[in-house]
Amino acid sequence: MDDDVGFDRQRGEELWLIKAFLSITDSGKREKILELAEQLADEASSDPPILTFTSAEASVAEPSSDVPGRTE
Repeated sequence: MDDDVGFDRQRGEELWLIKAFLSITDSGKREKILELAEQLADEASSDPPILTFTSAEASVAEPSSDVPGRTE
């Protein structure tokens, strides 16, 4: 059951990230974000695993109102 909640939260976070990325209309900014994401992924794969804790009250499935509309 806890796996379903974790999966739902992860799925919500993924969808929120995709929506935010697609709202960026400037192709140069989108390219920079992709480069940074690849760099962070490379760094994360070479780092030793770190335990992280999340708040039980935090809901990733609900996007924050901090995400603006289309960005140029």
